[in-house]
Amino acid sequence: MPGPAELIRSARDRRGLSQRALAERAGVEQSTIARIELGEADPAYSTVVRILDAAGFRLPEPEPSIPTIAEAAVGGDEIDWTMLRSVADLADRDPSSVQLLIGAEPPGETHRTARTILAAVAAHLAEQAEVRAPAWVRHTPPLDEPWHPDGTPRMVQRTKAETPPTVARFNVWLRASALHRGRP
Repeated sequence: MPGPAELIRSARDRRGLSQRALAERAGVEQSTIARIELGEADPAYSTVVRILDAAGFRLPEPEPSIPTIAEAAVGGDEIDWTMLRSVADLADRDPSSVQLLIGAEPPGETHRTARTILAAVAAHLAEQAEVRAPAWVRHTPPLDEPWHPDGTPRMVQRTKAETPPTVARFNVWLRASALHRGRP
């Protein structure tokens, strides 16, 4: 898809509008149109929509995307915790979507520790939604050594005390509140 500069320049040209005329219709400064067309400004999506609308064009609605637990596997032993929390939040809001959220297996290059953490979280979400965990989760063995977030001995002790049993079965120690933003 073309960038904002190409979209706005093309829409303006197709309608035979000057930068000033398009700016007046859109309620923005002429310099804003000029900077966007020159690639000197990175406009907000809403600004692009407003300018294109003023020229009589509409952008197609973006396709909604649903994050999955597999997408939280960044590569190697890294996890995108923001993505993982998004998956957990969606699971909380719509338990019927859990199988979709956790069904896809992390990529093959995902390190064993990251894969096991993701499997532990997926098992926890499946249990909460009262659905069967996918095969990749059921076939993921527990870690040989316990894993927990870094912290003081007292923090680690609290984490272990507040880890759901489903997660602990994987030798992963992670408080449920670390996953669910809206929960205590």
